[in-house]
Amino acid sequence: MSQLTEKLEGLLQAQAMDLAERHLDRGRQTSEQILAEVRAKLHQLEEGEEMRFQLEAEHLCRRIMQSAHLRRDAELDRLRWTLMQGVLGEVRLKLKNLVDEPEHYRTVLSRYLAEAAQQIPDGALVAELNPRDIESVRSHWDELVRQAAPGREVRLAALPDSVSGGMRVGNEAGTRRIDNTFEGRLVRMEEEILGAIMDTLFPSNDRSASA
Repeated sequence: MSQLTEKLEGLLQAQAMDLAERHLDRGRQTSEQILAEVRAKLHQLEEGEEMRFQLEAEHLCRRIMQSAHLRRDAELDRLRWTLMQGVLGEVRLKLKNLVDEPEHYRTVLSRYLAEAAQQIPDGALVAELNPRDIESVRSHWDELVRQAAPGREVRLAALPDSVSGGMRVGNEAGTRRIDNTFEGRLVRMEEEILGAIMDTLFPSNDRSASA
């Protein structure tokens, strides 16, 4: 009985050891699998955080660039406005001084009338000036017309007092008008002045390089 008992105990012990080994192997495999999954999840998290940080950095960079562009555009707008107002202010002063030089002013009005007569080639014309200028040129009007629009009939008409100077010329029907009042010329000059300012601020070679 003792020998049989010993054999049974030995067999049970061997089976227990074998079962324990299998459990240990399974536990190690399970542990390694869990560790692998944890590492994979950590890697995914790290990649996700890196991507998130990268996206946040790109978003911040875009905001900074947009803010810089807005500040630059605002500064350029202010600079363009200041330059244009400065130039237009000088032009207005020259026009105001021109009115105070009657002989020179009549020469300018004569040129305005000649330009209009060329652009409106047929029929009688109506030359509109403000009331002050009509009184100033009335005694010289016939001579001015003979020089500027020979052979044409040109009738004087009054513009509102708000027009500071210059002349608007049209045909009798009112279907064609050439606006050479100071205000009309200033409006047309604004675009030309803006173009000159842009050429000064951004020469063509700089614009093509930045395009």
